[in-house]
Amino acid sequence: MSTETKTLSSSTTRASASEGSADAKGVLILDASYSMVEEDAEGPRIDAAKKATHELVDFLPETAQMGLIAYGAQESNAPDNREKGCKDIERLVPIGKVDKQKFGAAIDGLTPKGYTPMGNALRKAAEELGNEGERSIILVSDGIDTCAPPEVCDVAKELAGDGVDLAIHTVGFKADEEARAELECIAEAGGGQFLEAADASSLAQSLKFLSQRGVEKYQTGGTEFEFSDTPEDAKWLGEGQYQTTVTPDQGTPKDRYFRISVPPRHNARVVFSPVWQTDGMWEAGHLKIEPVEVTNEGDAECGWFPGKHTAFVSAGPDYGIESATVSVERNGESDMECDMSDILVKTQISDVEGVDTGDIGLEVSVFYEPIPGDEEKTAWSDGKIVKAGDYLGEMPMKNPKPISGGTGFNDAVDITEGTYSDNIIPGEFRFYKIPVAYGQRPVVKAKTPKSVAHNADSLGFGIYDPMRNELVRTPLNFFMDAAESDAETLSQYVWHDTNTPYQGEYYVWFGMGWVHEGYDIAGVEQPFEFEVVMDGEPGNGGPDWTPTHEDGPEPSDEPIKFEAVDDTAEISASQDSQDSDDSDTEVNAAEDDEAGGFGLVPGLLVGLVVLLLVAAAVAFVIARGRR
Repeated sequence: MSTETKTLSSSTTRASASEGSADAKGVLILDASYSMVEEDAEGPRIDAAKKATHELVDFLPETAQMGLIAYGAQESNAPDNREKGCKDIERLVPIGKVDKQKFGAAIDGLTPKGYTPMGNALRKAAEELGNEGERSIILVSDGIDTCAPPEVCDVAKELAGDGVDLAIHTVGFKADEEARAELECIAEAGGGQFLEAADASSLAQSLKFLSQRGVEKYQTGGTEFEFSDTPEDAKWLGEGQYQTTVTPDQGTPKDRYFRISVPPRHNARVVFSPVWQTDGMWEAGHLKIEPVEVTNEGDAECGWFPGKHTAFVSAGPDYGIESATVSVERNGESDMECDMSDILVKTQISDVEGVDTGDIGLEVSVFYEPIPGDEEKTAWSDGKIVKAGDYLGEMPMKNPKPISGGTGFNDAVDITEGTYSDNIIPGEFRFYKIPVAYGQRPVVKAKTPKSVAHNADSLGFGIYDPMRNELVRTPLNFFMDAAESDAETLSQYVWHDTNTPYQGEYYVWFGMGWVHEGYDIAGVEQPFEFEVVMDGEPGNGGPDWTPTHEDGPEPSDEPIKFEAVDDTAEISASQDSQDSDDSDTEVNAAEDDEAGGFGLVPGLLVGLVVLLLVAAAVAFVIARGRR
């Protein structure tokens, strides 16, 4: 057989956890045939299998979708009972969220006595799983199929061919050479893995490993673009979100370029969000995203480029997404209308330790921030609270609502104030978004039970602003004990012209750290809970503008023209001119009236006299024509 036999002690096992999604479901098929009563050093094999299955069930979060099937527990293995014995397949627990008490009772009630109908058991499991979503079957046996036909390897191949999302795994528990070969064949035909177990402990580890799922990777968003290698080839990006894939340089970093145009009476903000995720296992690397230089190629005297922020990405998702930023600002009233149509941004992306991290996803968001007038700023100053201090309210975290967060910023799930529960695995993010008005600040509190996988686990969480800059980050470290955070929030309420940005959608995020060398289990879900409240009352704290993350326009070979801004100015000027004309007319009419000229009432009388004279003339002409 070409399928490699694996044990949980091998280093290859850690890197080959079965792929899956957060809504994956599985069925465990347990061998309760007569051979499972055989005595070993630890007692009957069935007792070891029961112990391992209990450990698996205790290990799984209650949100795991798992069912249980057993064969050979109802009919005897007597030679004259083969027909009934080969149909002896029973669904003990239907697929659904794990009911640990129900699972335990079903396992404890098994008494081995019958045949080994593996092929038909696989078909029964596939029927239970249905045809949609990530599905897996874990077959545990110590012997060979005693009910063929159908040949069990043919059944596995048939079932796997019905859908790409079905995998069949096998565990050989004290299996001899013949049984091991057949179980390897089943796993190979079913697109799964074969593991060996020699005792209850290793069997439990095998079951835990096969119950893992793959990391749900961050879903990037935005219009596709590419950096240029030279300033001459650099394209213009507009307002909105862009995405690209880059290979970080391992040696001396090369320069990468793009351009932006900034409309009159606006500042520009550019945010770089790099995403580096593994399959849950720790990997060496130290990424650096550095906006090296920003220049105005059209008018070197126009604009101000305050300090740039460089992103260093080396820790796991429990440290969040570190963003790099660039600001382009108009410096004083003399800069409000000057030429910012050709702003060149030079960037470097590298691994400072020279590690080949592979390709990474990178999002670049461009914002045009309107500059308020002095009168607006004055109006907001009243009532501004800059320093708010710690949140002193109660956060009991009761009755959490189950929710499934997004993989990142772009598919973040909308939430309101309340308490929620979710699940996460190492190497993964969970994102939620909540609207925040001026005068408010979001407050978050989180807790998690002890490590489900018994790893030295860490869970980071925090808050990002509407431009996706990190404002709050807090770690929760847990292993054999549960962990609970304090109420975490911004040090001030959201007001314009303070250290926090505009009102808009703030992001609450969670990230679970990578699993380090020495821990075999990576893809098992860890439950957690969190509560979000809004502190403060909505107020008039700034301009009615929020950052947009809509897809940006296609990259351009020419500076971007801001026709909307120009049209608005023309309409405003035209309206001012019309208002001025109307005002002049009213003033002139009033002056005429006061001076005894043709004001409103005299004008109406004169018009009436003229109308009567015309009517009289028409009547005279008609009368003459009749004569």
